[in-house]
Amino acid sequence: MKRVIKTAFLLPAMLCLCGVSYGGGPVVNAADYGLREGADNTPAIRKALEVCRRTGASKLVIPCGTYDLYPDGAADKYCNIANNDDGMKRVVFLLDGLEDFEVDGDGSLFVCHDHMVPFEAEGCRNLRLSNFSVDWASPFYLQGQVVGVDEAANSFDMEILDECSWELQGRRLAWSNKRGATTDNWYFMAPPMQKDVVWYQDLYWNIWYDPETKAPAYCDELTTRVMGWNFALDRPAVVSDLGGGTVRLTDACDELPREGWILVSIGLRSPNRLSPAIHIAGCEGVEVENMTVHHAAGMALVAESSENIILRNYNVLLPEGSPRIVTATADATHFVGCKGDIVLEGCTFENMLDDGTNIHNVYAEVERPAGPNSLVMTLGHSQHQGFRFAFPGEQVALTEARTLRPYRTLTVDRVEAVNSHTFEVTFREEIGDGLRPGSVAENLTRQPDVVIRDCEVRRNRARGILISTSGKVLVENNRFLKCTYAGIMLSGDANYWFESGHVGDLTVRGNLFEDQGLVTGNAPVLCIIPEVGEGSDPSWFYHRNIVFEGNTVNSFSRVLVEARSAENITFRNNVVNPSAGYPLADPAAPAFIFDRCRNVDIGGNSYNWPAPATVHAGPGCSAITASGNAGIDDFRLD
Repeated sequence: MKRVIKTAFLLPAMLCLCGVSYGGGPVVNAADYGLREGADNTPAIRKALEVCRRTGASKLVIPCGTYDLYPDGAADKYCNIANNDDGMKRVVFLLDGLEDFEVDGDGSLFVCHDHMVPFEAEGCRNLRLSNFSVDWASPFYLQGQVVGVDEAANSFDMEILDECSWELQGRRLAWSNKRGATTDNWYFMAPPMQKDVVWYQDLYWNIWYDPETKAPAYCDELTTRVMGWNFALDRPAVVSDLGGGTVRLTDACDELPREGWILVSIGLRSPNRLSPAIHIAGCEGVEVENMTVHHAAGMALVAESSENIILRNYNVLLPEGSPRIVTATADATHFVGCKGDIVLEGCTFENMLDDGTNIHNVYAEVERPAGPNSLVMTLGHSQHQGFRFAFPGEQVALTEARTLRPYRTLTVDRVEAVNSHTFEVTFREEIGDGLRPGSVAENLTRQPDVVIRDCEVRRNRARGILISTSGKVLVENNRFLKCTYAGIMLSGDANYWFESGHVGDLTVRGNLFEDQGLVTGNAPVLCIIPEVGEGSDPSWFYHRNIVFEGNTVNSFSRVLVEARSAENITFRNNVVNPSAGYPLADPAAPAFIFDRCRNVDIGGNSYNWPAPATVHAGPGCSAITASGNAGIDDFRLD
């Protein structure tokens, strides 16, 4: 069944700006090079961009319309994309190296077919993307709705979305971008280098959605997860084709879903982030305005090693009138190793399978000395391969991996890549004999200032936003609605994701938080959990100077703040109300949980739950006060 995709909306700001140029050079209209609706427009866009480069154009204009993009005529580029899956990609808008340049879509919708990266920008300066939407003709996930439940048979029937291409292989449910997948296909290549290459997955990672709220279902994630093998019964789940696009799953989960629930599965945990919609790398001065991403196989927008990025009215939204329940299969936005200013204003992010935004840097593992001034380092996570860790003149801190405590600051002289995994950093200072075993390195220079204002993050799996930067951060007048875990999370680890960044100045004020923790039943609104090992110096704290004030929390979750290894936390003048939509969490659980924290002030808050809030401070805590509050009447310091 072919879905007709229409432009969701046209804002007044999306009116044609053909007479205005961004950098003063000529304006190129893609319609002059073969752009037209109902055709493969990749060749036309490629020709128009070639003319832009040759003539020094300042703007490429796409006349308002709906344009299909296919990968066969797109450019090849091997892309290392942070926190996504690397590989040879097919790129339509290859913008590398352009300066003082704008792509103005005039309200157009680009419909992508198969795996590709529609927008790739590396080494650009003063780049503006505006006034368009991006979608895919079919989603890179399996979606099905429960139409019947048989408790006696421990089974449920599920009608699969028409847009999804699927088949049964024995008892196994498999799906791909093309029908007829076989074991002879090259499953995980990002671009279709030949006609028989397909993207292929089977039932593994999945989540349930509630069709009434369009949010993740309120349930136990572990017991309701669909599995290919039932460990409790020690036998495989059975999938049967009932015809008409309906399948029956038997013994596929410990707790049967409710009729009407919608299952979404992206298959294997990795690789499945093969086609982000926008990739920005090594750029300076990027504006994205009046733009919508409806779907991406990975992150909707990822920016790395870049400086000064502004997103205004950049949205990740379900297509209007579509039965789809998920937008991007990972984060709406993701920033890695950036500096300068990151600004998100007036953005809406909904129904992603990961966070609204994640802003962080990367810990590099120190392997060995390579001379008196040099260290050989490696990148610890597979999705950080090829990442530019540091540049000449930047400050790097040597850090204990177990405790995350820095112990030496050095200045970078040069960085030489050995391969995408290993590189050598030469410093201006001698390292001496102070290198500690089990060290990682953190870039102290690439710590951006951040403003997130007047945005909404709703109905997504995982967290609202993750912040890991020592720059000045303001989170103001936003709405965080119905996600599966914390509203705001501050982390840091040197053992899996290797995401670094000591928060040093964070203000969260005037926001609305509503119903966090849909698959846990009790998630914190503010979660501060760096992975600092036991036995670390109790006088040192990873995150500091965090103010949470003037916010409204309407939630079934009991936990407001969970914090570890943090100092100078202020929680004041907030209003906390019980949720009207979900069962309330255990009222005996503490509302504030502190572990190795110092200088915490809880004051002037109104806590309106039926049971008063309690504060739990564990070992290593000091100078924690709670006063002037309504509904917070129990304080315990162990």
